[in-house]
Amino acid sequence: MNKKIIGVLLVLIAAVAFGSVVYAAETVTIGGFDFNVPDGFTEDKSHEIVNMEKEQGGIKYINNGKLFENDKGDVVNILVAKYDGHKVTNKIAKGIADEPKTIGGVDGYIVHNGTFTSFDYAKEGKLVVITTNNEDAIEGFIIE
Repeated sequence: MNKKIIGVLLVLIAAVAFGSVVYAAETVTIGGFDFNVPDGFTEDKSHEIVNMEKEQGGIKYINNGKLFENDKGDVVNILVAKYDGHKVTNKIAKGIADEPKTIGGVDGYIVHNGTFTSFDYAKEGKLVVITTNNEDAIEGFIIE
């Protein structure tokens, strides 16, 4: 009888351990910030951006980004931009998308552009842009 109980307990422990590995959300770092990767989303590494230097209007900046997809057709692209010599504030984010919105406890601005939605906010002097075809997916990626 004891062997039977121990066997059942071992199976339960294995099931819990396996379940936590399969269903645990992953955390990724983009541009120095951590983001959740909700269950069901996987990274498309062919779209990763690492320290891409750009310039617009005489202002240099560095982009880092990752793209995630799920089997429902949801796509989430996260971009973090650090501007050379300029600290980004939410006032600047407001100039990009001027509808205020709080998602996942983060204050920012949202813009709906056809089939895509963009949530833009400033964090520690950098610009964070989360673009997706499913606005509801944004919150799952944000870590305050």
